[in-house]
Amino acid sequence: MAQHGKSLEARIYAVYTALSPAERRLADVMLEHQMELASYTASELASKAGVSTATAARFIRTIGYNSYPEAKRMIRESMHWGSPQGGLIDRDNSLSGQISMSSVVQSNIDNIRATTDGIPPATLAVVTESIASAERVWIVGLRNGFGLAHLASHYFGLVKDDVRVLPASGTSMAHDLASVRAGDVALVFAFRRRPRQLALLLEEMKAAGAVAVLVTDISASASAKAASHVIRCRCHSPTPFNSFTAAATVIEYIVWSVGARLGDRSIERFRRIDRMVELLDDVSTPKCSG
Repeated sequence: MAQHGKSLEARIYAVYTALSPAERRLADVMLEHQMELASYTASELASKAGVSTATAARFIRTIGYNSYPEAKRMIRESMHWGSPQGGLIDRDNSLSGQISMSSVVQSNIDNIRATTDGIPPATLAVVTESIASAERVWIVGLRNGFGLAHLASHYFGLVKDDVRVLPASGTSMAHDLASVRAGDVALVFAFRRRPRQLALLLEEMKAAGAVAVLVTDISASASAKAASHVIRCRCHSPTPFNSFTAAATVIEYIVWSVGARLGDRSIERFRRIDRMVELLDDVSTPKCSG
């Protein structure tokens, strides 16, 4: 695929898992400051990331730009960062309407694979253990993470007691956060156009003694540093919308892992819920025929 229509994020995502630690630092800095890159020289950018100017020059070529001035110009011309169009793999083709169902499916498969390859197994293990042993699980969905938070809340609530989603309808976030304490886990979903106070929110959760897990995309930098653990999900799409298929897959895996870790306690809770559904909920269920 030609690089011309690709955003900076798409270019970096394509190579992120293969980057050296120095290159990854530079990538993170570029993603964090891409809206202000025009004000940085190449040497200033390299200094900000703690890498050499030569490393910065090589990295610029690695992600498909001929030079740093060209990168600044192309990024400046692309004013869609942070909007749903920021996740586009090929903006020119997408906006022309040339999108097929198979391209969407393939993009989602690629997102899941890239996300899976990029998450250290140790991170998944410690997040699973933290949630399984937590007294309470707070699930926070900010902006386009709102729907994912409710999905996660629904499934975690099937296998574990005391799962709460924030912000709760009609309540103040500050009011609920005052109840966060040691022994809790906060699972926070926040992707592009994250609230400016996200890092402060995570720091406050940690200060209260909770484990703060941030589920986000590759562009998170300051907020990622503020979290106890970070799970980055690839969100690319050939459509003008971000894809959260990979994030939903991560939720499914962690819920399954927590349920397996809890064993009989999880099974018993699921059975109690099932019984209450039959008693109280007006729902139809398939009947086995004899």
